[in-house]
Amino acid sequence: MTPSDAPTILDVLAGDARSITALATKLAATTDLFDENVETVQLVRQIVQTHVAAEQYLHPLIRETIPGGEALAHQQFAEHRAMEELLRNLEDVDPNTDRFKSLLADVRDKWSANAEYLEHDIYPTLREKCDWARLVELADSVVGAENLAPTRPRSVAAEGHNTSVLLSLSQGYIDRTIDAFTHRGHAGTSEIDARLRAGRYDDDGSDGGES
Repeated sequence: MTPSDAPTILDVLAGDARSITALATKLAATTDLFDENVETVQLVRQIVQTHVAAEQYLHPLIRETIPGGEALAHQQFAEHRAMEELLRNLEDVDPNTDRFKSLLADVRDKWSANAEYLEHDIYPTLREKCDWARLVELADSVVGAENLAPTRPRSVAAEGHNTSVLLSLSQGYIDRTIDAFTHRGHAGTSEIDARLRAGRYDDDGSDGGES
């Protein structure tokens, strides 16, 4: 991989957003109860992890770089809190009900709308104004933050970078410990996670070939 091909923080987050949208769309069409349970857990997990990474690394860039960035970052944080409340409700509802499908549609539509806003209105400005090497360096930071982030909607979150890191590390450790003992997500969660990381839910064929 040449330096110009190296992914930036914006590439990573945009790829995550597309995969999450695709997973939500796939879940809406799923009729198998086992798949619904597994993929609902994974959808919640991936959205929360992406939120945490964005709050720790994308939002500071927005504050520093874009005029009115403080208000924009605060608006994004509020979007995250509202989305995680939706996710909390989604997890509490029987997947066989119309209420589940309605909540899932809300999650998918709100997620897609915000992802499109970021990709079309925010990311181009950051690409233009930010040092490219810094954007590349932050790509690894985002992946690391996602790997250590909570796996459930957060009861407590903070906008400041340092406080967010501390809260995420502690809650992430607790969530993962509980997940290990309760087998939350059941079998198949790691496979779905791998597909998300590879962007394989962007393709309607769930298996896909080697890239």
